[in-house]
Amino acid sequence: MINPTDIKLFIDPFSYHFQQDALFDINKFRLDGDNILAPYVYLRNWFEDRGIEVHTADRLLQRQGLGAKNVYISFGIQDHYYTLARWPDVILSAFFAFEGPIVEPTLYLGLTKAQKYFKRIFSFSDAESLKPFLRGPLQCFKFHIPQSFESVHEEIWSQEDRKFLVMITANKLPRLYYQELYTERRRAVEYFSRTGEIDLYGVGWDGPAHRVGKTRVPYTLHRLHKRFLYYWQRFYPDPLLEACRRVYRGPAMSKRETLGQYTFALCFDNQILNGWLTEKIFDCFFVGTIPIYLGAPDIETYIPKECFIDLRQFSGYGELRSYLKSLTRKDIRRYKESAKEYLRSPQYRPFTKIAFTELIARIVEEDTGIKLLEASV
Repeated sequence: MINPTDIKLFIDPFSYHFQQDALFDINKFRLDGDNILAPYVYLRNWFEDRGIEVHTADRLLQRQGLGAKNVYISFGIQDHYYTLARWPDVILSAFFAFEGPIVEPTLYLGLTKAQKYFKRIFSFSDAESLKPFLRGPLQCFKFHIPQSFESVHEEIWSQEDRKFLVMITANKLPRLYYQELYTERRRAVEYFSRTGEIDLYGVGWDGPAHRVGKTRVPYTLHRLHKRFLYYWQRFYPDPLLEACRRVYRGPAMSKRETLGQYTFALCFDNQILNGWLTEKIFDCFFVGTIPIYLGAPDIETYIPKECFIDLRQFSGYGELRSYLKSLTRKDIRRYKESAKEYLRSPQYRPFTKIAFTELIARIVEEDTGIKLLEASV
């Protein structure tokens, strides 16, 4: 019978910045002051409590600390699986597409090839919705991006004296423009900037926008292009970008503390795509800020409509503004309480770090024959 100590779990992270086990270091990459790596720290601790070591896959590629069975899972890196597929002591268990297709289109172009090597492909969306970004048919399983917290930050959530409206986002543009919402964010900020009713936080708003995703353009050319844009925009300013800069308040040192200072937040995911539901709306729930949401068309499959304001229900930002101004304290409290109750409900559980860890545990169970979940009951 196989023992847990015979198994090693290796995870290729989202990018090379998280290698050398940085994916599991809670003190690294504290984006906007919040613990974005908490789900993966939890995952590692959960497995190691059961005798299974977990490392990033750079150790596997260096043949360091291998077990009798080495389970390989990728969270987005596609450079290594072809080599690892030839190693008899490595199981290519799963590939998770964490990033969206308009951010990393090459990732999706490679999925139909990757599925020939991995036992499973996971996506936050479905194969039919992803068709425009694929090279061929894809069979994929559903997963949800795990959130760092399970409940509200009570000391922030309970704050009553709040400003009106905020958006927290970096100055970015997509790699592809198919159903993207980066531009719509700027339009929304521009409208509310006319009356000075919005504050914008994030990085990069004092210069040209950063184009997301991987590129083969050499760094030197990329830097020269950015400098060219900087001077170009001095003579030919972008009206939307200029409006954003007028209400720009700098980076948010703590996303949750900044969000918690406002009653409402413009909360747009990067793309209109079924299932593409990121941390943005949940960050609002945790601090008692009401999200004005635009993104996944099927959002009500996952989150009750009582928890957020659906931008699609309004003809434009003028109608939205009138609705926001009409809400009473009681109405606002109702939105907040609905979101708080949702976080306590079984409907939220699939988005927790516990549920994500259990998904990885089931994969390891199926591919190694060891029992993990039953032993933890």
